[in-house]
Amino acid sequence: MKNIGIYARVSTGDQTSEQQLAVLRSYCENAGHKIADEYIDEGESALKQNRPQYLRLLDDARKRKIDTILVYKLDRFSRSLKELVNTISTIKGYGVNFISYTEKDFDTTTATGQLMFHIVSAFAQFERDMISERTKLKLAYLKSKGVKLGRPRKVEYDKVFALRARGLSLSQIGKEFSCGRATICKALKKRIFDEKKQTVAVVG
Repeated sequence: MKNIGIYARVSTGDQTSEQQLAVLRSYCENAGHKIADEYIDEGESALKQNRPQYLRLLDDARKRKIDTILVYKLDRFSRSLKELVNTISTIKGYGVNFISYTEKDFDTTTATGQLMFHIVSAFAQFERDMISERTKLKLAYLKSKGVKLGRPRKVEYDKVFALRARGLSLSQIGKEFSCGRATICKALKKRIFDEKKQTVAVVG
């Protein structure tokens, strides 16, 4: 007998989680599992990781108040493959299993489910590697075009002010610091603001 934590979620206020809950309750009853608690997020997107009941569920898993998480469908739990894999890895570290009612093979209490989890994890790693590779290729391309990469140089307010006083345009000063006009404009305003504060302090 498993100590089940049921998780249900709907993304809009005009939907109801009752259909999911009815199916999951029936599943637990037929299998002879105990429902320890139900965690229901209404009007919450699966892309949000700070869903109140989702966080409570994970906290109860950490405290071992439940030993299995049951969801109606994977997309009720997460819309991101990376987040799904990371979260299930975390709860497995707590000794808590995960079951998706709709995806019958996604049950980490079974050998087939364990295999499915490893396959999904491999795909998630492949996705991360592909993103990393595309990023490296893009950076190499930009570098070949002469684009300066990395963090922008620190803007020295006094030097910006001095260059502006010499008649240089915002664009020309921006090239000096490898940044845009908006950054230079902000630096000039900051310098003027600091001078006004100093003046007020002296007068006061």
